[in-house]
Formats: sequence, structure tokens, C-alpha cells
Amino acid sequence: MSKSLNVTVDSTCISSGYCRRTAPEVFTEGPNRTSVVTGNPVTDSEEVRDAMEGCPVEAISAVDAETGEQVFP
Repeated sequence: MSKSLNVTVDSTCISSGYCRRTAPEVFTEGPNRTSVVTGNPVTDSEEVRDAMEGCPVEAISAVDAETGEQVFP
């Protein structure tokens, strides 16, 4: 079974759009053109990991939805 994550985008987001292009099912454009999560929890996937790792300002974090353990960064 895939792990479920609670993903957040913090206020340091500069709206590069990388996460939205990489995992559009998880990230969308929100207020002030910054990225927001479409809804939690999300299924852990290669696309979600790539989006988190590729954020140029490291504005994305994730915790295991079941245990609360920090998964990223």
C-alpha cells in the first residue's frame, strides 16, 4: 500500500511553478500565484517527491499522514 502524506507549501513559495508542472494532481495555483496543495492527504509518488525536491526555495514539506513523522525535507 502507498504511503499517504500531508503536504504543505509555506510562505517562502516564489511561484516558480515547478511543483504544479511536476505533480498537477497535488499542486495548484493559489492566492498571489503561489502554489497550494489541492487537498490532503496525498499519495506518495515519484512525481510528488520530484516536485518537493525540485522546489528552488525548499518551500514544500511533508509528513506521514498516519504517523506524523517528517518525510520531507
